[in-house]
Amino acid sequence: MLKLVRNVGPVAGLLLLGLHVEPVQAGETDVRERAGLTASVPAASEGGACVESETVLCLQDGRYEVTVDFTANGETMPARVARPRTEDSGLFYFFEPNNWEMLLKVLDGCGVNQHHWVFAATASDVGIRLVVRDTTLSDDRVNLKEYEFPPIARRPQRPDESDEDYARNVLAQGHPALTEVGAFPDACEASSQASGTTS
Repeated sequence: MLKLVRNVGPVAGLLLLGLHVEPVQAGETDVRERAGLTASVPAASEGGACVESETVLCLQDGRYEVTVDFTANGETMPARVARPRTEDSGLFYFFEPNNWEMLLKVLDGCGVNQHHWVFAATASDVGIRLVVRDTTLSDDRVNLKEYEFPPIARRPQRPDESDEDYARNVLAQGHPALTEVGAFPDACEASSQASGTTS
C-alpha cells in the first residue's frame, strides 16, 4: 500500500549516525568514491537477493532493496545511489553526485518491538517515491513498502510579505522526516528462522 508522507511536525535536524563521510574540498566538482571505503560494505550476500546498482541500494546484507524515483519538470527519473554508505544506511542523489537529496536507513528493531524500521529524510522539494523491499519474503503485501513525498509548491513572494515571513512560510517548507518503526512486522520472524533461533 502506498503511504503519503505528511507533515507531522518540525524536524529540528538530521543526525547521520554511523555514516563515514569525507568532506568535499572547496573547488571539487564531484564527490568521488574514496578507495577502501565502499569495499568494506558488501552490496549483497547470501542473506538476501538484492543486487546493488547505480539506482538500487542494498541494505542489511542484501536483504533490503531500496529504490527512489523523483519527478522534476514533469519527468520521473530514478535517483542514483551516493557513495559511501553503511550496512544500514545510504544516500541518494538526483542531479549531481555531490548534491545528496535523501538519506535512508533500515534498522533491525527486533529487540525493541519485533519489527524492522524505515527512516528517511529528504533535502529536496521535488516529488519523491521511495520503495523498500524485503527480498527474503515472498508476499508483496508484507515485503514491499512504498512512500510518496509530494512535491512542495513554491509561490512568489507577495509585495506585502516581509522577507522573514516569506522565508519561514514558503521557503522553509519541506518534506517531513519519515519514521516508521512498524514497517516490516514479519522481518524478525524471518530472521530468526534463517538463523535457526526462535523469539
